[in-house]
Amino acid sequence: MPENLETSDSDVSETIPVVKPSALDFDTGIRHIIAPAFIGVILGFLSESFLTPIVNWPSPPQAAMLGTILLSPILYFILLRDEKSRWWEYSLGILVPGSYFIMFWFSGWGALFCAGYLPLLIWVWISTSWGRLDLPPFRYGVWHSFAVNIGGFAGAILAFNLAL
Repeated sequence: MPENLETSDSDVSETIPVVKPSALDFDTGIRHIIAPAFIGVILGFLSESFLTPIVNWPSPPQAAMLGTILLSPILYFILLRDEKSRWWEYSLGILVPGSYFIMFWFSGWGALFCAGYLPLLIWVWISTSWGRLDLPPFRYGVWHSFAVNIGGFAGAILAFNLAL
């Protein structure tokens, strides 16, 4: 073997950096998983308790999504604390899947699967895979939109059960 191709073990370990994936930290869990879901629970609970019995529209998950879309600039500054000029990306990230959820909650039997069960599975996948990354505001908005949708549905169930 030629001399210029020979390397020692110490040369290889110095040139290849070892990157270990980190697990979800506490701050990520609070800001991107629990807080958006809790916001959805509150909005869904309030909608089921006060709005839906009187007006009959929107359904609690729809009300949670509409409220989150309207409050998205404020939520951006509370949850992300990123550059001030990028709030619109976060709002767009909430609006895109949020409009899908609002539309599917209108459907009959498919609403529970298309806007309830399937988003729950996708939200779990997002929470376990995206939590290790530094994401742009749009993707955080998508992540939070899934959490608010599931939280709004859970808040409606909670309010319905407490009213009995």
